[in-house]
Amino acid sequence: MQSPAVRGAPQWLRGLLSEEFFDSCAAHQSERKNDKNHFCVDCAAALCRHCLPHDASHNILQIWKYASCFVVRVDDLKLFDCTGIQSHTVSDHEVVFLNERTARKRSVASAENPCAACARPLPSAHDYCSIFCKVKHLGENEQGLRRALRGSRKGTAAEAGGKASSCETGRSCGGSLRKRSRKQAEPTRAPLF
Repeated sequence: MQSPAVRGAPQWLRGLLSEEFFDSCAAHQSERKNDKNHFCVDCAAALCRHCLPHDASHNILQIWKYASCFVVRVDDLKLFDCTGIQSHTVSDHEVVFLNERTARKRSVASAENPCAACARPLPSAHDYCSIFCKVKHLGENEQGLRRALRGSRKGTAAEAGGKASSCETGRSCGGSLRKRSRKQAEPTRAPLF
């Protein structure tokens, strides 16, 4: 169950924080490598590699596993300010945890610098252990959460409250159930002069 603070977040962010990644994709059960390890911000949906949209304008995040938890690259997360969240370096990329990490949690008294939301001990100069904790803490103050959300060049379909997502309108996410053709399109010849 999500906290009230997280419920106040935009639909795409609620979806990102509540999704169970790396499960098999129901639409592509017969395909190899069908685990849902991508997230479409525009559709607020988890995708497998076979579901990836044909439309390049969709904002797609790749989800990774680190220390048995879901992480996302800071550089890929364009619509949320990760400042203050403890980051880790994985394969030369800066990543942050999506959800609160409850393992090895200690009491507030024993931590010199506890996470502002869950009291997990953190290195100095960090306020949160995960995106979830930052959203939860800032969500208690609506203006704080708004400041952490970055604007985009266009509104996402998932934020269009009440409107159908691009998946429902048939635009691109969810893809077709048939395999994409690997045949290259016939080249266009230059005009003869």
